[in-house]
Amino acid sequence: MRPELGDPGDIFVTGLLFAEYITVLLMRKPIFGLLPFVGTIAFIIVFVIVLGGINPKAAFADFAEGKKAYDAEDYSTAFRYWHTSADRGEAKSQLELARLYRDGKGTNKDKVVASLYFTLAAQQQIKVAAEEQQDLVEGFSKEELTLAQKLVASWEPIDVKIGPEKTELTVLEKKALRWFKAAEKGAVKTIKEMIEVGFDLNKKDKDGWTALMLASLNNHRVTATALIKAGAEINVADRLGMTALMAASVAGNKPLVELMVKSGAHIEQEDTVGETAEYMAEQAGHVTIARYFSTLELPEEQIKEAQQLLIALGYLEGSADGKTGPKTSEAVKKFQKDSGQKQTGLVRKLLLDSLEDKVSNEPSLQAEETDSPFEAASISNE
Repeated sequence: MRPELGDPGDIFVTGLLFAEYITVLLMRKPIFGLLPFVGTIAFIIVFVIVLGGINPKAAFADFAEGKKAYDAEDYSTAFRYWHTSADRGEAKSQLELARLYRDGKGTNKDKVVASLYFTLAAQQQIKVAAEEQQDLVEGFSKEELTLAQKLVASWEPIDVKIGPEKTELTVLEKKALRWFKAAEKGAVKTIKEMIEVGFDLNKKDKDGWTALMLASLNNHRVTATALIKAGAEINVADRLGMTALMAASVAGNKPLVELMVKSGAHIEQEDTVGETAEYMAEQAGHVTIARYFSTLELPEEQIKEAQQLLIALGYLEGSADGKTGPKTSEAVKKFQKDSGQKQTGLVRKLLLDSLEDKVSNEPSLQAEETDSPFEAASISNE
């Protein structure tokens, strides 16, 4: 839950934690609501005050490098440089980063995040930032505000460690930078070369993102496929619960989503806000992916097992046939409701695991050692 502002010491710590949270969140580059302008002014002011203690020379250097990349139309690189310097408090970088988010250059369009950086720049007397921010806020929808408020309400602080500024990257850091940049740009040749020499497939960047997650979010199916075939972990998540499947769903890459599901991706995995890849695809407007998720169920043999468990628990009458008709779907929804789960009516792994746990905790349903625990339950009621 968002903390209340207190004494100066609390304000300083809160500002640092908020800055780190925004940094982590923005690296996910989602295209649906993150943080609304309404209700965040107090945080923004704190953020700007705290940033005063950070090295302005380093921030300006990042701005200059970002400007070179932007002029060369390398918007992705410009985004990274300006993202870094904007979070250090460099006003011009905040303005330019806001425009990248607004226009969808180097990142996905996100007018809510754009409004945040326009406001930060405006607080530092960048007049044009205030004007562009005002134009942007007028177009906010109720849905964006609702989604943003939900995310803000679920916020928890992240530990921030302030150490000496690094002046030179180590050999390992340079390799890691090359690895993540290749994943983000879809440089599959570089990725394959580094895989061949044994680079860690599941290495995470400072925000908890793997190469597979970055390639998926940036719609690089060939690169992501190469990583999956090489053995990259699909279900690993960042500190906010984001997975590669969620990233691919947000990006709208259906073939990649299907490959991940076939390769063992957990379709019911939730992020820290409680949202799944299916929900993210729907909110991002990728209807075909959302529909694809809505049809996914377990194989027939496991559906039959779930039906037997539902019968044993009294949720379903009749016999188990391994087919999910209206009666089975209704029974599943009843069980999901009683278990506090989303009422999808679909037979998936979470449902089967929950049913097995429920039966194991019901001594009266345990069969004798010589009998199958589901034989009696599977007999059709006359």
